[in-house]
Amino acid sequence: MKRRLFEKIAFSIFTAVMAVSLLSLVLYLDLKDELPQLPDSLEKINLSLPTEIYSSEGNVIKVLGQRHPVPLDEISPRFTQAMIATEDSRFYSHNGVDHIALARAMVRNLQSMRISQGGSTITQQLSKNLFFSFERKWIRKLKELLIALQMEATFTKDEILEAYCNQVYFGSGAYGVEDASLVYFGKRAKDLTLLQAALLAGLPNSPNSANPFNNFERAMNRTRTVLKRMVRSNFISPIQMEEALETDLELVLRRLQSNPNQYFLQFVIDKLEKEYGKEFVHFGGLKIFTTLDTRLQQYAQQAVTTHMKVLDRRMRPGEDGERLQAAVVALENKTGAIRVLLGGRDFAQSQFNRAVSNNRMAGSSFKPIVYLSAMETLGISPATLMRDEPVVLEISPGKTWEPKNFNETYYGDLVLKRALMKSLNVISAKLVYDITPERVIKTARQMGITSDLGPHLSLALGATGVSPLEMAGAYSVIANLGILNEPYVVERIEDFRGNTLYEHFYFGVQRFSQKSIYPLLDMMRGVVEEGTGSGIRRMGFRHPAGGKTGTTNDYKDAWFDGFTKDISASVWVGYDSNVSMIDRQGRGLTGGSAAAPIWAYFMKKGLQGKSQVNFPVPEGIRFAEIDEETGFIANLSTRKKIRVAIKNEVVLTLPPSTDSVQGFFPSIDPIIPNPQNIEEDVLPEL
Repeated sequence: MKRRLFEKIAFSIFTAVMAVSLLSLVLYLDLKDELPQLPDSLEKINLSLPTEIYSSEGNVIKVLGQRHPVPLDEISPRFTQAMIATEDSRFYSHNGVDHIALARAMVRNLQSMRISQGGSTITQQLSKNLFFSFERKWIRKLKELLIALQMEATFTKDEILEAYCNQVYFGSGAYGVEDASLVYFGKRAKDLTLLQAALLAGLPNSPNSANPFNNFERAMNRTRTVLKRMVRSNFISPIQMEEALETDLELVLRRLQSNPNQYFLQFVIDKLEKEYGKEFVHFGGLKIFTTLDTRLQQYAQQAVTTHMKVLDRRMRPGEDGERLQAAVVALENKTGAIRVLLGGRDFAQSQFNRAVSNNRMAGSSFKPIVYLSAMETLGISPATLMRDEPVVLEISPGKTWEPKNFNETYYGDLVLKRALMKSLNVISAKLVYDITPERVIKTARQMGITSDLGPHLSLALGATGVSPLEMAGAYSVIANLGILNEPYVVERIEDFRGNTLYEHFYFGVQRFSQKSIYPLLDMMRGVVEEGTGSGIRRMGFRHPAGGKTGTTNDYKDAWFDGFTKDISASVWVGYDSNVSMIDRQGRGLTGGSAAAPIWAYFMKKGLQGKSQVNFPVPEGIRFAEIDEETGFIANLSTRKKIRVAIKNEVVLTLPPSTDSVQGFFPSIDPIIPNPQNIEEDVLPEL
């Protein structure tokens, strides 16, 4: 019964395929004027213009789709056999559309209730390189099919196969079989062995996941599949397959450029491929104008390389020789343009992009978001008095949390600005407890953070995974006085004729009022001047700036996120394995000692020769000196003064009369803010 039903379904599908073919003929007559003109020789496809990627300065920094075509008689027959067996077993018998493969694909897709298999022929795949557009997918697919039929009527099978072998992408930047053979095996395409030919034939379907440089085991599994298909197609015998699997693959060592621009470039390419497709990006003859400032990117690389060498000498040897890693992102505040995106120490050693990965905890660098949420929700200000002390917070009936300060030091009564400058965990935890984690998440979303944020009290301490890109974007909202400019990497895309296909238009969205965000900005300037981020001043960075350090539990992550009027930058340092960063003296690396020096080095170089620009003070803001231990307006008797920026409507309180406060202030010498008496370690000079 089931078999009969399946046969009916199969017959219906076959009938549908034939109907589609007939419909295609009708549509061809209707669409033929819209189809691109076929060249008189398929060699002209191979010589199509490559895609060029430009920096913000207008220099070419990457060329995609460069090919070195070779004639069919200079390609190993084993490779062409492997490619036909893998991609299109009836290549020499169909007319551009394989109705059997198409019907089989439709049946299997029906059985699995998803698109698990396609039915494209080699000719159809080649036709993609002749036709690119932003039209709806089904129209584009139909036109590609019509072009395939036209190609089959115009060119020989060998001409089509030769063009395809010279067009297809094999991963690792190799376009065409000649380049692929040189990249993976260091030899010409005509000299490929059976095993090598099978491996290359398996790459076009999954050039990254089945790449032998990335995953050798998966690549060999794919190679076995190709060899089995060659056996089924009668190109080789089972014995030849077994003999091939016993030979040495002779894979060459991967050669990668240690280019500081590579992390940015790969991010751009991956992003565009997802939006427009690999063929369009690599073979469209495009001009892609990006936001990358190669000068700043070079400075970021220098900063990371220089300080990592210092830390390497300090650190205990990591497991299996693992080295510390770092990431740097820098944005232009007024536009959101990503000027720097460095995802690791060396792209040649590791292609994992830590700048955009959100798998690391933010630590105390997340606290400004908590403070802003609290000031918006509770109506408190930088002058609000809070008590720093050991505390037990009830999470749920019978379940509590006891947040602890760094080194378990507590300061008693102090105002909110000083609490942020000292990065006190208890104060942050109290704020989140009062306003709820959900309110903090709402603020984070308003600041452009999109990562998954769990509604937990531990958000107070930055116990959530975010990316350096997100943190730079969030801090730019503070520098912009509440305006969010979405970070972006592509300014404009032009086709080979110079027509603009895409252009980025930036427009800021005012997520917070200026007078609501400025008090936080001023608090973060305090962090840099006298708080946990003061190390950047000791390193000689003089521009007006705000920022925040971050150090997670057990010293697994170190951050410094900061901004000037024009640039916001985020720096992360840690081990990929997420182990603790402990030096040879048994001390943990903090945001101040591991990340802040990189930030300071980079920003000093980047802003060298530029004028120091102050942050504008919005209307509705006033400044006042207050007693940081009482919250009262400071007077001549005040020993610990702090300058705060507050909204005009905030009411400050005068201290009680002198007679009534005898003995209120302890009779000790005035305490001068000590940059070492804070959360972070003393910073080494680069």
